[in-house]
Amino acid sequence: MNYILNANEMKMYDRDTSERIGIPSMVLMERASLGVVESLKEQNLKPDRILVVAGMGNNGGDGLAVGRLLAEKGTEVTFYIAGNPDKVTPEMRRQLLILENSGFSIQRKLELAEYDMVVDALFGIGLSRNVEGEYLELIREINNFGKRGALILSLDIPSGVCADTGRILGMAVRADITVTFAYAKRGHFLYPGREYTGKLVVKNIGVTEKSFIKGRPGAFCYEKKDLQGLLPKRSPWGNKGTFGKVLLVAGSHDMCGACILCGKSILRTGAGMVKIITPACNRTILQEAFPEAMLYTFEDRPEPEKIQKSLDWADVVVAGPGLSTGDISGELMEYLLKDKRCPMVIDADGLNLLAARRELFRLAKERGGKKLIITPHPGELVRLLKTDREEYGTDREKLVSELAGELCCVVAAKDAATLVVEAGREEIYINTSGNDGMATAGSGDVLAGITGGLLAQGMDSFRCACLSVYLHGLAGEEASAGKGRYGMTASDIVEAIPTVMTLRDEDFLRCQKTPSKKI
Repeated sequence: MNYILNANEMKMYDRDTSERIGIPSMVLMERASLGVVESLKEQNLKPDRILVVAGMGNNGGDGLAVGRLLAEKGTEVTFYIAGNPDKVTPEMRRQLLILENSGFSIQRKLELAEYDMVVDALFGIGLSRNVEGEYLELIREINNFGKRGALILSLDIPSGVCADTGRILGMAVRADITVTFAYAKRGHFLYPGREYTGKLVVKNIGVTEKSFIKGRPGAFCYEKKDLQGLLPKRSPWGNKGTFGKVLLVAGSHDMCGACILCGKSILRTGAGMVKIITPACNRTILQEAFPEAMLYTFEDRPEPEKIQKSLDWADVVVAGPGLSTGDISGELMEYLLKDKRCPMVIDADGLNLLAARRELFRLAKERGGKKLIITPHPGELVRLLKTDREEYGTDREKLVSELAGELCCVVAAKDAATLVVEAGREEIYINTSGNDGMATAGSGDVLAGITGGLLAQGMDSFRCACLSVYLHGLAGEEASAGKGRYGMTASDIVEAIPTVMTLRDEDFLRCQKTPSKKI
């Protein structure tokens, strides 16, 4: 597990490291610059001509220190600073003095020469308002250097990206690589900031968990090394009932595929048994395509006694994939929600029914707590909250927390960087696994199945949702390694689940991203 910080947390831990632990801020800055130089060496990047574009804050000081260290190694470095000299920070002033004493010249007018690399050190994580004027033009020019082939290296976060939300504050630098310090920031993973970050490298500068004097960060992510310790333990004496029985209520006319994808994901994740309630039109297809599943199929409408018998059998219920939003589906959801014994995962049309029928929304709220996980994509989330996509893009975390509070449940808000939030819990999970190849039909059904399969094995709802999202992303990475991001399908993700549940760290090396520009 690793922490993901917002701007205020990083500033507080930085300050406490200096004031309470005793490591001077200039030492932290020098460590940061050494980390950047080390990162370039690790990636075998050897630029001959570098432009450093620095602001008047500490991010600018980091940039000057990086340029100085590279110049000492023989690289040709041009230093350019922007901003009001009256607003220079003490650390930046010291870095300017070091440069002057070392004989380096500093430009106040940007030369449009050719460079192998441009170091973006305009703004750090403290930016909170839209960039304008001189800074806007500088960011545009940095991006133009990138278009002409220069590798763009941002320090801490690309200038113009909000460190807390990932929003673009007017305009932002499009980095090829971002080297951040101590811990990753939320804006590195939340869109659209993730698109601007490029390859993310995190360097230790001396701010560690010992710096968390006033409390731990509010967000975290999983890493591959955590995986084996997170998976449910399996007894060598277990049987199919020991590992969980999942009731899947899914599918409708012409929507049988959702049953298959979700059901197979349940079993691939380690659950012992799955039973599907679905219309009779899906019976033959399921018997041929998914022989491991038990079935209860109905012609016109399901019999309450048989639904109840299935609920009494189950440890977990997964409802919604391919279900449709008709009256029969609404009746099914009502029956499931009224039975509060089993933990429940609701996805897809199950969520659309909650949004359209407030009585079902009320029933979901009544059974909430640790017994309900919902997995909405952005469209489903805004429908549930009766809001719009514009508000969703402004402060996604706030909306997800609001929905978790309304339903008293765990929300896994699907997106390129999925958030997991539980009502009443201060920490949130930000997912860092996965890729754009997972934007394919049926991918959400796979996640619902993984979640149900892990939940059936006794996991806590919040940790289950976090691990499910992480595994889903890893399976997507594994699938793309074999089929490519253009050609992979949801079925490929299903088939990759067992593989990623047993992989070691070194098996993931082929999935690592490297900058496309070579210098």
